[in-house]
Amino acid sequence: MENASKALIMAGSVLMAILVIGLLVFGYQSLSALEQSKENAKGDLKAEQYMERFEQFDRTLYGSELLSLANLLEDYNNTDDVKYDGYEEMTIEVYTTGITNTTYFKAGTYSITKILEDKNKIEKEISKYEVKNSDYNNKSVKYYSEKSNRQIAEEFRIDVPGTTPDYDIAEIYLKSNTKTNQLLNDIQNYKSLTTIYNEFRIGKKFECKEIKYDDNNGRIIKMYFKEKAK
Repeated sequence: MENASKALIMAGSVLMAILVIGLLVFGYQSLSALEQSKENAKGDLKAEQYMERFEQFDRTLYGSELLSLANLLEDYNNTDDVKYDGYEEMTIEVYTTGITNTTYFKAGTYSITKILEDKNKIEKEISKYEVKNSDYNNKSVKYYSEKSNRQIAEEFRIDVPGTTPDYDIAEIYLKSNTKTNQLLNDIQNYKSLTTIYNEFRIGKKFECKEIKYDDNNGRIIKMYFKEKAK
């Protein structure tokens, strides 16, 4: 009888241990499932917020707003959802009539990332003319672009006879000097680049013609913009 009692006690202890372990495993799984649900909910909320931000661009945009949309697209396509969880990348296409006589923002239909690349390239080119240059009295090309030819000549101590306004005599004297002649060329390039950049940013408008959604999850997978005729 004593041995039988011990056996029952041991069996009961084992059963109790199994029940405790089972409860712990169940609790852990339930907690993990709850945490995963929370993470999924956070991910869904974040995705929904992204979609709302994109849908705000379902209208006519200036070029500057289109560039903001390009940055938003880049952020979205770098989220964990897209990079690791199998969600489709979003694409945005833009048709533009282009800007003549330039390598930037050419006519055609492009991915918006190509538009963003042009924007980054032209900003980089412009920035070169906005830094101080030791060849130009430690002043920038941008600084001189706001001066008249006669004022530039005075900065470089080039005597220009008479008091006539800017173009006729002062420019001739500036062009006869190697350094100031190069400065005039740089000023022309700087003004050309800023004109191109501003024409795209504030001179062009683009209308959203299409938004395509994923049938399975409702996320936007494509947007299409077409430049409006002036």
